[in-house]
Amino acid sequence: MKHPTILFCLLFNIISHTALADNNRRPKDSTNIYQKIDTNFIESYRDILTAKLIAVVRNNRFSITDKLSQQSIEYGINTNLNMGIGLNFKGIGLELQYNPPGLNNDDHKFGKSTQFSVASSANTRRFIIDAFYRYNQGFHTTKPFLHSNDTIADYYRRGDIKNNNIGVNMMYIFNNKRFSSSAPYSLTQRQKKGAGSLLLGTYFFLYSIDADSIIYPDTLYKSFKPAVQFSNAASTTFGISCGYSYTFVFFKHWFANITTVPGISIQEFYSKNAFTQEVYKRVAPSFSFQYKLSVGFNRKSYFIGISYQENQFVISDDKASSVNYKYGTFKFYYGHRFDLRKLLKKVV
Repeated sequence: MKHPTILFCLLFNIISHTALADNNRRPKDSTNIYQKIDTNFIESYRDILTAKLIAVVRNNRFSITDKLSQQSIEYGINTNLNMGIGLNFKGIGLELQYNPPGLNNDDHKFGKSTQFSVASSANTRRFIIDAFYRYNQGFHTTKPFLHSNDTIADYYRRGDIKNNNIGVNMMYIFNNKRFSSSAPYSLTQRQKKGAGSLLLGTYFFLYSIDADSIIYPDTLYKSFKPAVQFSNAASTTFGISCGYSYTFVFFKHWFANITTVPGISIQEFYSKNAFTQEVYKRVAPSFSFQYKLSVGFNRKSYFIGISYQENQFVISDDKASSVNYKYGTFKFYYGHRFDLRKLLKKVV
């Protein structure tokens, strides 16, 4: 789908040039870069190296509904606890995570899932830019089904189903002098007083599902129309979003943030029938919804908190079927901040 991709590239360039121009207008002295913020509301730790320990649980699901037969099925990964580290400096963040052995012992029930994720984010005073790549292999149905010749329902485990998801999300912060998008999530700043902001953005996602055979149990596949009797499918999504974020502040250092960002997009959906190999394509409007929750304690020297973020995308064929996929992340983090300039002075 060429036109949405071209529009996305043009919009990305416009936002990038705007951000660069905004940076060029600021003083070059790094200690004064963020003097345009209202320091009664925001305390910045941009020039302090932030290191944190992270515990993460991800949930990746997709579902297909046939509107004619009213039949639906949903798959999800076997959610595992991942551990990792994160670094933030000068508004740039990076996180690395892995699945430690011995912590997740329910493979016999749901099957084994493999996860790999790389993400990076950049928070300027006016813009939020997130980029990510996620890979998952090994899914199971979220409720039990009868298998062929079985009398007892069980989860349908599919170790061969693979999912790739790559995307970029950019948002503009309108109340950027008093509201900090970094404070409740990357914690490179601290919200000193409660504040919120309208958010306006654009996003681009590529999503694919691949399996060795049809994804449905044998007892179900006839209930679905041919277009969704697939062994592999993919979608390309380009959209715009508009939402609101607000951070509450309690007892000076405690905070809670709520963010909701609905969106509308154009999506191209592709699938290949697992039996006839016939290819189906359709372009249709789709909808997305992102929400975030975060609660924590934030001081200059250290911080602790929890957060949850979920993204949902829906594409609907009015005549026959709908596909819904969502991705959620629950995160616990504990971190310290290191003032490199003070450390260097001590060394020298």
